[in-house]
Amino acid sequence: MIALYKRLSLADGDIGVRGKSESNSIEHQGDLLISFVSSRREFNGIKTVDYIDDGYTGINFERPAFKKMMEGVKSGEIDTIIVKDISRFGRDYIGVGEYLEQLFPLLGVRFIAVNNNYDSNNYKGMGLNLDMAVNNLVNTMYSRDIGRKLHTSNEVKWKKGYSTGSAAPFGYIFDPVNKGRFIIDNEAAKIVRYIFELALKGCNTTMIAYELNEKKIPIPSEYNRAHNITGKKRQYTITPDKIWNSAKVWRIIRSYEYTGAMVLGKSRVMMPGTDVVRNMPKERQYITENAHEAIVTHDEWERAQRVIRKNSGREYSERNDFPLKKKIRCGHCRRVMNYDMRTSDAKVWCREGKNMPRHSRCPKAQYSINMIDMLVWSALCKFIKLMSFLNDKITEYDNKRADSLKKADIKSETGYNDIVRAADGKLKLYEEYAEGNISLEVYKFRKEEMDKKTDSRDLSDYVQEEISEESIAISPEIRYMAEKSERYAFDNKITGKAADIYIENVYIHDGGCIEIRYCHIKEISECMEKLGLEMSDDDWYSIIYIDMCMKGVRYDSKRSI
Repeated sequence: MIALYKRLSLADGDIGVRGKSESNSIEHQGDLLISFVSSRREFNGIKTVDYIDDGYTGINFERPAFKKMMEGVKSGEIDTIIVKDISRFGRDYIGVGEYLEQLFPLLGVRFIAVNNNYDSNNYKGMGLNLDMAVNNLVNTMYSRDIGRKLHTSNEVKWKKGYSTGSAAPFGYIFDPVNKGRFIIDNEAAKIVRYIFELALKGCNTTMIAYELNEKKIPIPSEYNRAHNITGKKRQYTITPDKIWNSAKVWRIIRSYEYTGAMVLGKSRVMMPGTDVVRNMPKERQYITENAHEAIVTHDEWERAQRVIRKNSGREYSERNDFPLKKKIRCGHCRRVMNYDMRTSDAKVWCREGKNMPRHSRCPKAQYSINMIDMLVWSALCKFIKLMSFLNDKITEYDNKRADSLKKADIKSETGYNDIVRAADGKLKLYEEYAEGNISLEVYKFRKEEMDKKTDSRDLSDYVQEEISEESIAISPEIRYMAEKSERYAFDNKITGKAADIYIENVYIHDGGCIEIRYCHIKEISECMEKLGLEMSDDDWYSIIYIDMCMKGVRYDSKRSI
């Protein structure tokens, strides 16, 4: 199929007297592309599909129609993409270049930009021509210029005390009459007022959160959901326990908006199209006093700040890294656990369980990082031995298959050698990704392309019957993990590299049971099954679960695994 891709952004400067200007309208792009396809005899009889992103920026590729189109590309349904000009496809110089010079040639996709007079079929093996490269760079600079103009426009509104955000602070809603201003949400404002009252009584943030949970007062995200208040995505929480914690309370007490001031420009995106955001110092923020009705007075706000500052002192340790950093998670809420490296026996704990023990089902205790490292390493050693054993079996299997096919005809042997080479290529490709040399997206594209070539291989009935593609069914990820087992089998402690290769996450359950989630565990089980290997539930249990506190905590290994 041919994909006709059309995009229009409200920030592109495409707004005319009657709305969108005709030259860049979606309708005009469609007419241009249909006319181009109709004029080419080579496209006669080929189905065309429209993909439209109306109102989406071109400085990134987070667009619904674009993603859907790329799914068609990856599945092989789409082999030609046609756009009006390169800026409709995207305005990110590096991102567009990666698609046009790497991914599309790899997948055999033809790309045509009509107004740029560019057809990738005319530049096979040559990359972008000079005109297209310059045009791509100009589009990137244009998008950044638009971003600066938009920021300047917002600054004009901020100086006048008008918000350009999508959500008002908790306790306020947008004024339906005076656009960009806030009015009080009486019910939510009572909660905010109560939080400040507790602070003024000398309660710290943890004590306040505890009191709110005791009274079953809803957290902001639950309140907004119950009252159908949209545009407040920042209040979303991933924990299954919808409870207050010190961080939520701290954010409310620190919000100067509750004094009646409009505070804007708190952060700034440093580069358009990226997630690089920097918090702005107070002197660079736009603060307009008396912009809306206050929930607390300035004096009350200042006194509340002094209360929470008493408990906000924090000392930073030079040592802040350990092998399982960001991998140790709470077994209940699944969040990364907090850690303290300031003592010789560093600890981890779940903030929800520690601060709200009566209201959260998360673990309440603190756990030694050194103890976790030691216990996880003892289980990982067994897992590495398993991978080493699996590596021997994979090698044995490959050798047996090669020997058996030597007795077959030349066509079968050639077909098998092609399959082996394909498997080796996938392994090398995964090694490039594991070492950080290529991105995950590039790895997936190249692997899918290799899969397509292997699936379309014309093998004899003998090869199809004897091999059944089992050798290539052993994924490159598993081969990589198996081969690396020889490197880590003789270590005496866990290392960051070993953890990255073999461990996805380590979950600490209430009662001290450690659950290790290994990388690609499902594929490993499938590989063992293909090779005729079996492990008992007790063997799996000893690798995946460890009773840290020796209290007889036991999980149903069959159900969990």
